Amino acid sequence: MDLKTGQEISFAYNQGQDLQLPPDVAFSASSTIKIAIMISVFRRLGENPNPETENNLQLMISKSDNNATDWLMQRILDRVYGPLKVSDDMQALGLDSTFLAGYFAQGSPILKIFKTPGNQRTDVSTQPDPYNQTTPSEIGELLADVYFCARSGDGTLVAVFPEEITQNKCQTMLDYLAQDKTGSLIQEGVPDGTRVAHKHGWITDASYVIHDMSDAAIVYTPGGDYVLAVYLYHPVQLVFDPSNKLVADLSRAVYHFYNLPNP
Repeated sequence: MDLKTGQEISFAYNQGQDLQLPPDVAFSASSTIKIAIMISVFRRLGENPNPETENNLQLMISKSDNNATDWLMQRILDRVYGPLKVSDDMQALGLDSTFLAGYFAQGSPILKIFKTPGNQRTDVSTQPDPYNQTTPSEIGELLADVYFCARSGDGTLVAVFPEEITQNKCQTMLDYLAQDKTGSLIQEGVPDGTRVAHKHGWITDASYVIHDMSDAAIVYTPGGDYVLAVYLYHPVQLVFDPSNKLVADLSRAVYHFYNLPNP
């Protein structure tokens, strides 16, 4: 999404074939769902959270710490139904395919089965995790909402959660997202020093094989700011190096679209 014009491009490929959109394809959200969790937490916080809460927010985003994430949901949202509070907030924002159905701790129960436009498609399936799902367009829209809120203090987040989500809170959320310093995926495809406010994620199975990889980012550049969200899935294995290169190359191409390299 071009954050100046609002122009948006969304596409999906399955084994080299272009998939018709919409609805967008549901993917396991993995740690990118922590963008949604952060918004739900900030909705319920005052302007000056205590140091323990701040520390857990930083751990959740910069270190992708699942214990810190569960702590925030249990203490700030609801001890039992915290994940469903996140899902309710996403529904209120019109993000019908984005949800969290359980805590991150191993063995946590699924609190609700969600059927969404994304996961009810019959033409394609990424075998999305029943615990947490999103689509590239919805997580991108969510990041754009935070961006506009931080820039001007208005937009969807402020309209849906008046007086609970403020411009100052949105600016703080972007500062947290900018602390996710992976050096890979979208971040690898842009010049050093570029501000990238993002959350990455991937999931390994019991054999430590990756099937899902994702990164959703706001990229700040001299030629214009934009949102880029990329989700990958392979039923057998996503090998990290070529998958990372694919995302980094796509990120580099988008960056150069906005900032033409010198001949």
